[in-house]
Amino acid sequence: MTFLKRHTGIILVLCLGFILRIGSILVDPFLHSWDERFHALVARNMMDDPWVPMLKKMIYADYNPYEWCCNHIWLHKPPLFMWQMALSMKIFGVSEWAMRLPSALMGTVMILMLYRIAILVTGKKRIALWAALLLALSNFHLYMIAGIRGMDHNDVAHGFYILVGFWAYAEYQRQHKWYWAVLAGIFAGAAILVKWLTGLLVFLGWGIQIAVSFIRKEQKRPPPFHFLLALIVCCIIFLPWQWYILTAFPDLARYEYEFNRRHITEVLENNGGGIWYYVEAFPFLLGSGMVLLLIPGIWVLYKDKTADRTLLNFFLIAIGFVFAFFSFVVQTKVMTYLFIIVPPALIFMASGYDLIRQKIPVRWGRYALAVTVVLLTLNPFRIAGYVSDENVLRRQRIANAGIYRNLSATLPPDTRIVMNVNSYEDVDVMFYNNHITAYHWHLDRATLDRLAEQKIRIAVFENHGNYRLPDYVFNYPYLYIIKKQLYSY
Repeated sequence: MTFLKRHTGIILVLCLGFILRIGSILVDPFLHSWDERFHALVARNMMDDPWVPMLKKMIYADYNPYEWCCNHIWLHKPPLFMWQMALSMKIFGVSEWAMRLPSALMGTVMILMLYRIAILVTGKKRIALWAALLLALSNFHLYMIAGIRGMDHNDVAHGFYILVGFWAYAEYQRQHKWYWAVLAGIFAGAAILVKWLTGLLVFLGWGIQIAVSFIRKEQKRPPPFHFLLALIVCCIIFLPWQWYILTAFPDLARYEYEFNRRHITEVLENNGGGIWYYVEAFPFLLGSGMVLLLIPGIWVLYKDKTADRTLLNFFLIAIGFVFAFFSFVVQTKVMTYLFIIVPPALIFMASGYDLIRQKIPVRWGRYALAVTVVLLTLNPFRIAGYVSDENVLRRQRIANAGIYRNLSATLPPDTRIVMNVNSYEDVDVMFYNNHITAYHWHLDRATLDRLAEQKIRIAVFENHGNYRLPDYVFNYPYLYIIKKQLYSY
């Protein structure tokens, strides 16, 4: 009972965050376009073979192995987050919510981790509780967990492992015990195994701290051996997969490494933007106007002599480096790239909120401020607009997903190929129907002639919108026409 009384606040925030995240994974009974459907299909195929990441399991037509949207072996992202999704679907069955469940669970744990980190940084449970609440209510985070925002579960997992790495380092900073350093290395390695080298972020402030202590010749220096131990552990976690793919799929692995590097020097896949791109993204990342709490929060924490100055510097270095690097160096701009520094930024914003709250002399004014912060962070009006019946595209996506989900029951049992679905919804068809290879639009005449020689059964959707089948498709001898009308968009 004493435990519950002492921790009632964070328990309530955790429950709220969990409910919101479970609601998020249930809200859309279909796969989102970018990039959830691709992650989902690769994870679904990993249920059968976790060591061979595949998009299309069976190939019946020529394809470009380097096009990550349409290929066979899929190395576009490291595998850890998709292993998690595959395990969830192995336990609970193949569905959208089971595929999204790991993101909901990680998103909930992040709330607790941020709470603990904020206590270690500020020494104040009140500020820690508000930081946790801001993350629990984060509209941006909920949209990522739901799969609505691009990069979705990949960046949720990346942000999770970076944050728990920050937590391990913060605990290490308090005690300087070797096992906290090992944990920091494990989580950094896992972050790299989800996305790529931004997973090393925990080592940036840590390394600078060690270098400064040596330059100043401080008597109580952080042990550099622990830093090296963490780095070695990190490498042990993520390097085996790199060795494996370079051995098993050398050409494709090298292409993906080069493609990742090109994000720095080129605008890829039309994801461009100027140096103000991420400044303009603050209303989405943090909530409209919420960034105004950041500067007073930094100021008040640096004035507070009870705050941990080393951790303050650590997190400001991380926030400043990521913001500057992606704003001024990296040419490809994607909003979710900056999510990894949103949780620590919320600590400073919670401090800024607490400062302003204390300056308000009347109780109703403090309540009004709290309600305003909650509404700006959660943005329930955006959520209500998204799920409303006026969102025609969402209703159409739900209808099409229903057709794809029940497709096997309507097809001849020997059907191996489905054609004439909307662009990239071939991925959706294959997610719901493991034995089928699907193609958006249609295959060319020469390919169909070759498939006819093999007597392969093909099913096609009727013409819809701009998806019109040429006459030679209707002349295919092993053709089945699906009498279901798809929405085109």
